[in-house]
Amino acid sequence: MQTSFSTSFNEQEFKDFLKSAIKEVLKEELQQLKPNQPETFSIKEAAAYLKLKIATLYEKTSRKLIPHFKKGNKLYFSRLELEEWLRNGKVQTQEEIEGVASTYLVLAKHKK
Repeated sequence: MQTSFSTSFNEQEFKDFLKSAIKEVLKEELQQLKPNQPETFSIKEAAAYLKLKIATLYEKTSRKLIPHFKKGNKLYFSRLELEEWLRNGKVQTQEEIEGVASTYLVLAKHKK
């Protein structure tokens, strides 16, 4: 069965509609890939999630290099904070570095 729609979207409204629909589909797909993932991880779960050895994770927590919680003798990790920590470790591409350098040079010339 084929469904057709007749709308009066302008170009920008159509683009916005498509973006919204794509985001919704991607969100659903991601939820299926990560079913019922807990919000808080134990040390073993966090190590598995990050694909690190437990000893490496203990070292990172003792040096305060990774966000964590301590309750008694137990360590816990927020999944959202771990995801953010991973994103913050992004290495810039050569193009991004050159863009930052160009912006700096332009702004430095205007300050003189």
